[in-house]
Amino acid sequence: MIRVLPAAAGAVVAAALAAAVLWAPVAVAPLVALLAVLVGLGWPRLLALPSPSGTSAVVAVAGVGATAALVLGGAQGRARPLADPSAAGAAEAVLAALGLSVVLAFLHQILRRDGRPRLAESVAGTVAGAAVAGLATGWLSAAALQPDVVLVGAGGLAAALLVTALPWPQRLTGALALVAAGAAAAAVAGVLPAVRAAAAAVLGVALAVVVGAVDRLLVALPRATSRRLSGTIGLVSVGLAAVPVQLLAAVVGP
Repeated sequence: MIRVLPAAAGAVVAAALAAAVLWAPVAVAPLVALLAVLVGLGWPRLLALPSPSGTSAVVAVAGVGATAALVLGGAQGRARPLADPSAAGAAEAVLAALGLSVVLAFLHQILRRDGRPRLAESVAGTVAGAAVAGLATGWLSAAALQPDVVLVGAGGLAAALLVTALPWPQRLTGALALVAAGAAAAAVAGVLPAVRAAAAAVLGVALAVVVGAVDRLLVALPRATSRRLSGTIGLVSVGLAAVPVQLLAAVVGP
């Protein structure tokens, strides 16, 4: 059960991203913002960070802020249609939001009234959560650059998550996830015109590496056994998976 719930949560979000991009690239924006809020709610409690409410707020602001900056083109100082983003513009939007989150993380510590125990741990955990939420906007950038890449990535990610949930040792499920994600991504690419099967397979393998790393790092946490919090692990996988998806979208182009 400890690995089933994260996989289910992540697979549902991956499916939602695929459905959204089939409708319209801009439809991915509210999903990414919602993902940031959900990660914010679960992240500090999963890591048992002090003052979790403040950390949740910072993480959510980072993700929602990066999404808004990307949609509005605020990093360029002017409105820019989402249908024509640049990879550099997306990076600037994320970096601006993450920079703000660092400032907010320290402000959060200043406003704490609990004696500030575990100060360094709290700051580090807050910034790490903000990074996950901010990087998740890669799905939005990829959807605008090349929607087919989002479909390929969603398929590979879902396959990796579901295989990782099998009740076998992590070493075995990790290896199987590499094969399953690569095959699933290549299969999806086979019915899409923009992405070659070989590139899709490489993306699938990269996504399986992300999922495996998150699984090994977070499933061992004491609070990962909580049904309410374990789904956050899958959401973190989705957020970090946006990085290789965005990279391939930038390579493939419109």
